[in-house]
Amino acid sequence: MHKGIIAVEGKLTPLSSKTHITYQFHLEHPLSSLEIDFRYAPKQFLDREASQPLILEAIETYSDPAWVELHKKQWDNFYPLQNLLTLSLDSPSGFRGSAHRHAPEQQHMICPDGSKTSPGFIAGDIPSGVWKITISVHCVVTPDCRYELFVRGTGR
Repeated sequence: MHKGIIAVEGKLTPLSSKTHITYQFHLEHPLSSLEIDFRYAPKQFLDREASQPLILEAIETYSDPAWVELHKKQWDNFYPLQNLLTLSLDSPSGFRGSAHRHAPEQQHMICPDGSKTSPGFIAGDIPSGVWKITISVHCVVTPDCRYELFVRGTGR
């Protein structure tokens, strides 16, 4: 039987870029698995006119100086811009993995069975204690970006 552990949603803006949001939860008893559902939207910034100055600024900042003018002429190769949020998980004994994926909808499982544990996470027991799940807000380019995070556990 699944037990709800976390059910949160939030709204981010471009000012949220390069930040982290951490949720802690306490497991009173060991579990047989943890399931994580994570989604955010929108993924892409589809306003071409508003994107152009952002792309040109990034080209100035991050391109090799020898390539800046060429990249500026081809700025639309970098369109559309995208929001990027990723997850990481820590158990009471330390790091248990991360999901640094670009998909705006993700489902992950952590359990003792390595063949069922999602890539990027460390298979193993789900002990009692304080766990942390962190949303890394790499970049928000849209005026706002909403996310939902659900964590469920299966008892032993």
